[in-house]
Amino acid sequence: MRVFRWIVIAMLVMTSVPACTRNEEKPVASATAAASPAPAASATTGAEAQDGDEILMVWAEAEPDEGPPPLQVKLKADISGGQGEHKVKWDFGDSTPASTEVNPTHTYEKAGTFRASVEVTDSTGDTDSDYVDVEVGAAQ
Repeated sequence: MRVFRWIVIAMLVMTSVPACTRNEEKPVASATAAASPAPAASATTGAEAQDGDEILMVWAEAEPDEGPPPLQVKLKADISGGQGEHKVKWDFGDSTPASTEVNPTHTYEKAGTFRASVEVTDSTGDTDSDYVDVEVGAAQ
């Protein structure tokens, strides 16, 4: 179901921005992109954006996204577009320190629902963010 949602969103964005360039304003349909400065805690990933003038987009994924504690989760930031190098910041949603890795592994020690969010900033200052909810159930 989650994949279908992202396919629909991607199709809507792709059909509404085919002629958009860096000199034009981004259309409202690209609501996930926001122009704000990079957070100070971010680190450069060293990953270069593909050639072209594409809108920066990120999708958050978690594997697994549910289970009993302690739950070790592999998080993935699937990044496309943007310019130059990307800076990444993950907030795990459980009051532990943030990570600047693109694809970190995190262990949730307590039961609860946690929102792992990722923010990506490119070298021009464009940002995008996404999140995934992780359900950590009581140990059985």
